[in-house]
Amino acid sequence: MRTTTGRRTEIMEVAAAMFAERGIGATTVREIGESAGVLSGSLYHHFSSKDEIVREVLADFMDQVERAFSAVAAAAGSPEETVRGLVRATLDCIDSHPHATRIYQRDRAYLRTHGLLDAIDTKSRAVRRHWRTAIDAGIAAGDFRADVPGDVFYRSLRDTLWATMHWPNRSSWSTEDFADVMASMFLGGFRA
Repeated sequence: MRTTTGRRTEIMEVAAAMFAERGIGATTVREIGESAGVLSGSLYHHFSSKDEIVREVLADFMDQVERAFSAVAAAAGSPEETVRGLVRATLDCIDSHPHATRIYQRDRAYLRTHGLLDAIDTKSRAVRRHWRTAIDAGIAAGDFRADVPGDVFYRSLRDTLWATMHWPNRSSWSTEDFADVMASMFLGGFRA
């Protein structure tokens, strides 16, 4: 027998896969219920709306990202080690949460219009803070170039990492090897 928590998790997993494949706006509560083996009316016992499902999927995802980044920041001994660790953690999160990643990347307009980014804004700022703390520390220590704005480096690296989920040859690399290549490529041009 499934627990309520277990059933909610199943529904979230089914819904996340559907949102990632079709888009949030194109997916109905009825379709989610059918795919999850729940009558749409019964689905409302678990979630008040489709947007609540989206909110929880993304909140769980951002919690995982923030925990991974906090662990990297706590364990790294230098700004460069931190940046390398954050590259790896980002790719690990993409690999382990492909549906949430795709929803977050592809459905930004829907998320913004429906106020769903507000729920993850605090975690998103914490994630950004991990990057910027390491980058700014590296610039201050003279390890990273001061003539390249830290925010430009951060946004370029971050956006490239998230975009790799769409690269057709990404799966031909192990996460560890790909993280090394990406970190080396970006840090090679950012070292002082």
